[in-house]
Amino acid sequence: MIAVKKPLRPGVTRSSRPLTFDVEAINERGEMVPTAIAGENPLTLYVDKREIVTLMTLGQAPEALAVGYLRNQRLLRSVEEIAAVQVDWETDSVVVTTRKAKR
Repeated sequence: MIAVKKPLRPGVTRSSRPLTFDVEAINERGEMVPTAIAGENPLTLYVDKREIVTLMTLGQAPEALAVGYLRNQRLLRSVEEIAAVQVDWETDSVVVTTRKAKR
């Protein structure tokens, strides 16, 4: 029997922020009305305790943004290298821990 190797999946938080927030705006009649606008948030990316970059995000899928950035910049060969991805909106950061750092 041939053993099939399962792909390694990283532990990932499911942290998101609302895409919009309300501000008071003045309409064409001079009336104050609540208006939803997109809200960008800074998100500093760390890999194995090293600061890499601060990205701007709407906050809907910050884990995917971090992994996509690392793959696009060729800082990771494969998603299987990732042990965990954790987002903390209190510090506006995302921490990626690789399996290499776990050794």
